[in-house]
Amino acid sequence: MCISSINELGSVGGTYILILRLKNQVRVKVGSLGLVNLPAGYYAYVGSARGGFRARVGRHLKLTLLKEGRLRWHIDYLLMEDSTIIHGIVYVKEAFIEHELAKALARGSGIEAAVLGFGSTDCGCPTHLFRISNEQDPEGLVSLVVRGMGYTANVILCSP
Repeated sequence: MCISSINELGSVGGTYILILRLKNQVRVKVGSLGLVNLPAGYYAYVGSARGGFRARVGRHLKLTLLKEGRLRWHIDYLLMEDSTIIHGIVYVKEAFIEHELAKALARGSGIEAAVLGFGSTDCGCPTHLFRISNEQDPEGLVSLVVRGMGYTANVILCSP
């Protein structure tokens, strides 16, 4: 369901938030950030898909499912871990609000920065990776932040 939903979006671009579930604690070397330790739980990673959701998010899904591919961005290292699954995707069509959304998530209740500098070495944001305390509805918590910014939050659930 997750892959077919992304394929239907085609070349439409915008901002996306991967909702990740780490089944176990992860200890991984992440490029220039070095060794990163993340406890099991839910995380949100903010990115933009200027070339279209199918291409960008499809690449993330492929890395997660096949556990193979070129490691280009910080998120790639985390997606390659056996413990990592994509639980869901929250996206905003045709609005490139990656940095504003990262800053809004940092202020959100039940959301905290996971690793400083993660996914944000090319911008002024402290991080693009956040730990989510609400394990009952992580997509709902992130959607609430998106709607609070005045945008429509679209949700694709990938895993129960």
